[in-house]
Amino acid sequence: MKLGKIVAVTIFTCFSFGSCTTSDEFLDETNPNTITINDFWETEEDFQKGLMATYNTLQSDYVMGGGAVGSMHAMSDIAKPNPWGQDNIDLHEYNATNVNGFTTNMWTELYTGIFRANQVLQNLETADLTESSKIPIEAEARFLRGLFYFWLATTYNDGEIIIHTTVPENMDEFSQPLSPRNEVYDLIFSDLQFAQQNLPQTRSSVNLGRATWGAATAILGKVYLYEEMFEQARTEFKKIIDSELYGLAPDISWNFDIVHEYNSESIFEVNFSDVVKPGETPNNATTRAADYAPQEAGGDRNVEPAYNLIQKYKRDELDPEDPRNAGQQYSQRALASIAFKGDGQIFYQRSTQEFDFGVEQEAHVKKFQNWWLAEEPVDDRSGINERIVRLADVYLMYAETVLKTAENVSEAIQYVNMVRERSGLLQLNPDDYNSEELMHHLMYIERPLELSFEGHMIRWQDIRRWGIIEDILAELSQISYRSFPNELREATAEDLADPTAVIVTQFVQSYQNYDSVEDDFLPIPYQETITNDEIQE
Repeated sequence: MKLGKIVAVTIFTCFSFGSCTTSDEFLDETNPNTITINDFWETEEDFQKGLMATYNTLQSDYVMGGGAVGSMHAMSDIAKPNPWGQDNIDLHEYNATNVNGFTTNMWTELYTGIFRANQVLQNLETADLTESSKIPIEAEARFLRGLFYFWLATTYNDGEIIIHTTVPENMDEFSQPLSPRNEVYDLIFSDLQFAQQNLPQTRSSVNLGRATWGAATAILGKVYLYEEMFEQARTEFKKIIDSELYGLAPDISWNFDIVHEYNSESIFEVNFSDVVKPGETPNNATTRAADYAPQEAGGDRNVEPAYNLIQKYKRDELDPEDPRNAGQQYSQRALASIAFKGDGQIFYQRSTQEFDFGVEQEAHVKKFQNWWLAEEPVDDRSGINERIVRLADVYLMYAETVLKTAENVSEAIQYVNMVRERSGLLQLNPDDYNSEELMHHLMYIERPLELSFEGHMIRWQDIRRWGIIEDILAELSQISYRSFPNELREATAEDLADPTAVIVTQFVQSYQNYDSVEDDFLPIPYQETITNDEIQE
């Protein structure tokens, strides 16, 4: 909520999919009232505007800024789409093709961000600015470019994607071949390492939301982790922990509301604002809240918590010695994450005991919702910032690297317990776990419950990199639930034999369709393959 209006100043805006005309007459025309590339990229202010245009990509609908944020979780085990969203259903059931809207639009928007970062970097080389002015600008642009490439590489074609490090000057230069994944990751590491070395540790209040040393370090550590370079990842996460720049927020819900943005736990988050200034286009808000909100609260309810996630939240074990748990049925992180049917929470200014949850649904997403309002705004605009990475995520990733590098259960549990204690959860006893058992707990309990519906596809990327998608789908597809007016629970043998029982299942079609070779990554979009002469289908 601090960067204010982000102005797109992209000089050459066509990117991918043959979106530019090749007419010589058009290219030769000059509008005397328009800023040209010869007039721009001269002052530091010009480059700051270029950076703001690059940050603007983060607000794009299919990056972090709209309903597609729900789509990011539809492929995982924590969410289920409703029948009115075919793109989400295709993702959920592993039927997504190279023309799926999510597949196509995320690719386009992330490459638009890369194009904008390259404009800044290329023009910076010849700019008449001091070296001390250039380096911070280069660091921000390379952080964003590295981040965009990381999201592309972990989502598409097993990381074999198109590399652009310069601004294309003609249509032929837009058409580039797919690069080997090792070259893609070399670029990602290079960009993030440069950003880490040259970004400031903190930002002033007027620059909150801009990348910092911590943001670059956390993302760099995550890249190492995803590439199973566990020693390097452990080193980067420990730098953040030892820096003492960050601390867990006292209440986990502070990470999902509008009041506590940029709190001590936040390492990098995307700015949004629902404030529209006179004469401005209202493009700085997100529609995520309306996408998740139930119809009764003015939302679309496109994605809901999966039944297994609801049951896991119910079993999140409370610490009986913690006074915050007196009289509580569910944990603080459960109550901050989802609204249970009939749990007595206030959800959109009414008790969940009075709220209409609909048929066969026991909970709604609460994270990043304007649940304190009577309903979501009529224009679907929300100003709640999206948290990309926060300290609890780093603690849990660090615990994972400790297990992978040293099998040190005691040290790993220390960081898991920090996260659990914040939400009043029972502390884990090191004597009850070996390294494999604690890793299982991280994969199936701690990370999904702490980080559900957060970040850029966190849960999907986790289960993909761990190689457990098929195991999870096989297990979940075999579970039957009995639905009651105010309860959903796993069905017993008696339930299954009762002809009056409402029995529901999930992930059956997902399990039947899933093929790790075909479905662990999204395909290169069709529009790219038919307009890019360097890519062979």
